[in-house]
Parts: sequence; structure tokens; C-alpha cells
Amino acid sequence: MKTLGSRLAALRREKELSQVELARMLNTGQSTIAMYERDRRVPNPEMLDRLANFFGVSVDYLLARTDRRVEAQSAGNSSISQHRDQPAPCEPGVACAAADPRFAELLRRLPELTREEKESLAEYWAMALKVIEKERRRRNQPPNGKE
Repeated sequence: MKTLGSRLAALRREKELSQVELARMLNTGQSTIAMYERDRRVPNPEMLDRLANFFGVSVDYLLARTDRRVEAQSAGNSSISQHRDQPAPCEPGVACAAADPRFAELLRRLPELTREEKESLAEYWAMALKVIEKERRRRNQPPNGKE
């Protein structure tokens, strides 16, 4: 019988993540992930949404209510778990970035990098943020310097 725990464990293995790595990305403890996978604890609705969004599946799939990973979109259905491009609602910070599918894979690969590679990545990130900030200032500046 399929359960939330077996689904979660399978999805985690598909992404080649350890329980520790997944817990870190979701800002929770490894023991919490282990308890979910052993069906000893059920995630709260917010965590269910974050897990579904992280793995790109529906909450119903996680809960083993359906075998379809992603449900068909319906006009009145706005569940965050069904929108892969939208990050899960969370507090700003690393855990929120880790729950965003656009960054999750990048963050998952960080442990593979050497110290020097991580430093290079940090430098690139800092440069990219400077470019973004400069562009924001340019966009927010009134035309011809007038207000």
C-alpha cells in the first residue's frame, strides 16, 4: 500500500538527496523527515505544500490519494502545489530559496563543490546581485532626473 512516507522517500531518492540534505533545504530536522518517511508523523498543511512544490507533485500525490503526480489544472483551483514555477509560501531566507524549484537543484549541488568553487560561485552571485540592484535603481529613477 502506498503511503505518504513511501512516496516522500521515493521522491527524495529520485533527487538523490539524503534525509539530512532534504531537511536542511526545508529548514526542518532530519528526524522530522525520517518520521514522515516512516509514517510516524504527518506534515502540517504548510509543509505538505512546501514538499509538493519542492518535488513538483500535487499534495494528493504525496498523500497517496492519486497516482498522478500533477493534477490537471482547473479554473477555480489555485493550490500552490500545482504551480511548479511558483515558490512555496515561506519566510524569506535560505529555506525559502531551497523550497523554490528554481534554486533547489542548485542548492542541492553545493556540497559537491570544493571550497574554491564555492568562493567562485559566491563571487558570481555577488556580481549578479550588483547588476540586478543597478538595474532596479535605473528602472526606479524618474526620467531625466525629474520627479
